[in-house]
Amino acid sequence: MFELFSVGLEMQKRMIDAQMQGVEVARDMVEAAQKQVRTNLAAHDAGQAGMKAVKSWMNLWGIRA
Repeated sequence: MFELFSVGLEMQKRMIDAQMQGVEVARDMVEAAQKQVRTNLAAHDAGQAGMKAVKSWMNLWGIRA
């Protein structure tokens, strides 16, 4: 009877370990998505700054956009 109990506890431990690995993978995926969002926002800001610079340059030389 104690062996069955021990086997049951071992199975529960393995299931908990598997679930924790799933949680860690999900956490890593969320972190990667957040990094990608920050990267995309930085790229967008850089693109906007570049566009503003081009428009300012064109305005300086009297070119209408």
